[in-house]
Amino acid sequence: MQRWISIGVVLVLIVLVIGLLLPAVHQTREAARKSVSKNNLKQIGLAVLNYEDAHRCLPSGGVIREDGTAMQGWLTMYLPYMDASPDYNRINMHTAWDSPANLDVTETVRPAYLNPDANSNYTNTGFGLTHYLGNPHLFYRNSSVTFDQMERGTAHTWVAGEVAGNYQPWAYSFNWRPLGKQLCTGPGSFGYPKWKGGHLLFADGSVSFFSDQTAPEILNQFASAPPVPTLEQMAVPGKQFETGIFHWKHMPLQTDQHSDRSYFVKLLEISDQQPILIQLFRSNHRELPVEEEQLMDMDEIRTFSVPRLLLRIDKTTDISQALKTSSLSEDASPAQKTVILNRLESLQKQLP
Repeated sequence: MQRWISIGVVLVLIVLVIGLLLPAVHQTREAARKSVSKNNLKQIGLAVLNYEDAHRCLPSGGVIREDGTAMQGWLTMYLPYMDASPDYNRINMHTAWDSPANLDVTETVRPAYLNPDANSNYTNTGFGLTHYLGNPHLFYRNSSVTFDQMERGTAHTWVAGEVAGNYQPWAYSFNWRPLGKQLCTGPGSFGYPKWKGGHLLFADGSVSFFSDQTAPEILNQFASAPPVPTLEQMAVPGKQFETGIFHWKHMPLQTDQHSDRSYFVKLLEISDQQPILIQLFRSNHRELPVEEEQLMDMDEIRTFSVPRLLLRIDKTTDISQALKTSSLSEDASPAQKTVILNRLESLQKQLP
């Protein structure tokens, strides 16, 4: 009997220790995620300073053509200043932000643009998200704001911050939002409700945390700081993206091994490996001769080297007919085409 009492005491002590340790572990992890998000904004801040040093202004919030075509946004323009990734040079600046020509880059996530604690990383159409949006007084349609226009100084002019929800693709052309007078008031606000506040990046590169109890007068001072564009310049489309935790899966397709081209399928899947989006791509492997490359501009070279979208497959797509009119019909044997068709149709049946 004494033995069982001793065992019971030990078990109770173990439970108590675990109960004491778990909150501490949770708090440590929470603090680490919060620190990562702050450092992400600092990294964006460093890009702000380096871009301004090179161009003497901030990038356009979004380049919008006269015909209304939305080109590249400010987070795209900061890519060369964020890391050593070659992705910026893979973007065709003469096409829309969501052009098929740019999917190889825009359908990726950028860790520096994500709050590690947020529960979304992609849109349901496959675009990588940002959890940080910008100041609409600095980033707006075809803007080119200089530091001299910041009348209250760079240390008192906010640039960007964490948002509570309604996340948008990082490559989107309209990644700005009014600060408002209170943080964490809903998905359309700034701040991160779980942290009861949020970080703001300022134009001098500093990052500060503000509680959701911060006085409205303080936030209003930041929100109203010059320069002040027109409502038309700050206007954004009334579009809201469906987002969640998804991941891309790449599936190579077997075709003629002697061909200069290869093919692969990209599947956007939810956590239970349920595909919600299917795309067929082609890649070129032939190296361009120097004399041929010299006759091409950068966009033509980029188009040649970047994987090209051939087909988006939904539940109504006639895959057999679509493949007949694609280059894959030239690069696959009859047996290979049958295998590919069966595979794609099997995946198509799994679409919601």
